Amino acid sequence: MSPPVLTKLAFMGAVKPGATVQARWSASHPMDSGFRVDDSGRRIPRNIIHSVSVFLNEQLILEADLGTAMTSPVYLAFSLVVPAEGGMVKVVWKDDLGVMGETLQRLVL
Repeated sequence: MSPPVLTKLAFMGAVKPGATVQARWSASHPMDSGFRVDDSGRRIPRNIIHSVSVFLNEQLILEADLGTAMTSPVYLAFSLVVPAEGGMVKVVWKDDLGVMGETLQRLVL
């Protein structure tokens, strides 16, 4: 069994109503492109995070289709406007093996 994929979501900037902050999401996924070989010369099968969806208070605000050129660890930065009531940001991802994960972070006012 492969180790769990650790993820982190952080906000840069003043988290206050109406402010634009930068969200930074990272994941420790190995992002195997399918082009590398192991020590015995066998090809390492492709397994990358291919889709990422970001929700703010359950409303979709960003969708990304990632490819083999994405680095490991995965890093994605995007801007969002803090709602008056604050709320929750959720990042949901899926890889080639069907493994899914999510990261939740509250926008604390």
